Amino acid sequence: MRENRKIVMLGTVAGAMLAGATQAQEASQIWSLDGLNGPESVAWDAASGVIYVSLMGTDPMAKDGDGAIATVAANGTLMAADWASGLDAPKGIGLAEGRLYTADIDQLVEIDTATGEVVARYPAEGAMLLNDVVVAPDGRVFVSDTFTMTIWVLEDGTFSPWLQDPALMGANGLIVDGGALIVANLGDVSQGFENAKPGWVVSVDLETQAVTDYGAPDAVGLLDGIALDGAGGVLFTDYLSGRIMRQEPGGAAEEVGMLSLGAADMDYDATGGVIIVPITPEGRVVALSWKL
Repeated sequence: MRENRKIVMLGTVAGAMLAGATQAQEASQIWSLDGLNGPESVAWDAASGVIYVSLMGTDPMAKDGDGAIATVAANGTLMAADWASGLDAPKGIGLAEGRLYTADIDQLVEIDTATGEVVARYPAEGAMLLNDVVVAPDGRVFVSDTFTMTIWVLEDGTFSPWLQDPALMGANGLIVDGGALIVANLGDVSQGFENAKPGWVVSVDLETQAVTDYGAPDAVGLLDGIALDGAGGVLFTDYLSGRIMRQEPGGAAEEVGMLSLGAADMDYDATGGVIIVPITPEGRVVALSWKL
């Protein structure tokens, strides 16, 4: 079996950053589901009680057709490992109006949640790594392209670049909060992962496209998933150290839990107080209890 290239690249710089991470664990595990093939992103559907999990397969950059979307029950039981198939290496997931959108290397794929069937594919010419997906309240679908510092948008059936900005250093996790698109930056990987410069969270005004720091502009880690915490701030994962962090606008990031290398694109059920995180290299998804 081929090694997951994303894990190999990131693993080369894991040691130094892990050494500086704190070990305090405030979030407590509820359940863990193992045996998944490259889980990268999760999305909690409150209406159906289903957790959707993107499975990249053996290679996160290969167009090899072994990617899928799995479904998991709220108690951590696997419902279907291939609820949706015919994908290559799907990553971020966005849900809205009976549709699931997932970023699949250089295309955005639209899936009918009633059937699990692919209903549309939107190519992104020039994209290198379409990563996370979020659906705004107005119906626009935003997608990060991590290696080109670009945000794409699907609007009125057209998928095109929306913003390219140096402040989007490895744009990864996306979430919409009011009039802002909040972006968790992986960091500057232009000189290779072995020389990666950790990123932090930034905010993009949805009207003016102005990019500003969300909180303190301190290098935090190689950031991946992000979610609203239900209390005016955000939760996000540091892929490299496995930390789950919380940050408020203008404030410093603080650790609220610790997992392991490969903590990827998380989601958070603020009502139930449940953080759901895929651990990519371990092939598992973990649910944690946490609430302010």
